[in-house]
Amino acid sequence: MESFSNGKKEFQEGNRLKSDQSRIALILQLLAPYIAVGIFWCGRSNAWLAILVYHVQIVLWGSREGRPAMSAGSRGRQAILLALLCALCGPLVYCLLPWITRIDLGQWLESHQLSGSSLLIMIPYFGLVHPLLEQRHWAGLRARTAWAHPAFAGYHMLVLQSLLPVPWLLVSAVVLLAASILWEVAQRTTGNLAAPILSHILADLGIVLAAWARTQG
Repeated sequence: MESFSNGKKEFQEGNRLKSDQSRIALILQLLAPYIAVGIFWCGRSNAWLAILVYHVQIVLWGSREGRPAMSAGSRGRQAILLALLCALCGPLVYCLLPWITRIDLGQWLESHQLSGSSLLIMIPYFGLVHPLLEQRHWAGLRARTAWAHPAFAGYHMLVLQSLLPVPWLLVSAVVLLAASILWEVAQRTTGNLAAPILSHILADLGIVLAAWARTQG
């Protein structure tokens, strides 16, 4: 009887340890972009180091946690609507940029070592590679905790706080929060990440092209 009781305690302690480890892993995954952005974007003013360190964390966590489904789903209409909505981001940002920034956009980008060839290379990387990795990272987090939505929106505020005034930071936070929720809905209804990834690519590629185009004038 005593051995059974000891075995039960060991089993409970093992489960508790696994639960604690899972909770710590979740927190570290939520903090991944904050670590990269806080140290390398805010601290070192280096955009490339910030995004690469963020992506290295995503790859490392992905190899540990596994990858979500990528196949095409059956709800094509929803995917198309989401893609069209995100495709508007580029033109909208292009039109708004002269009116919503509190410092010169080119100066801001250059202060984070994004100018010339560095900015040109960032266009395909941020527009194509970044959305793919980011959706794979946040898809699992969205399924595990509702805190993933504000965490996703929040780290972007660290990036934008030196460019946008507070009212536009709040608008950006609301838009990003809504985008995260819509991506979760799309993932659940289609059963895969095809729609979130495609729409994310359209949004990010449009935004980075809009920023580049504004610096050319």
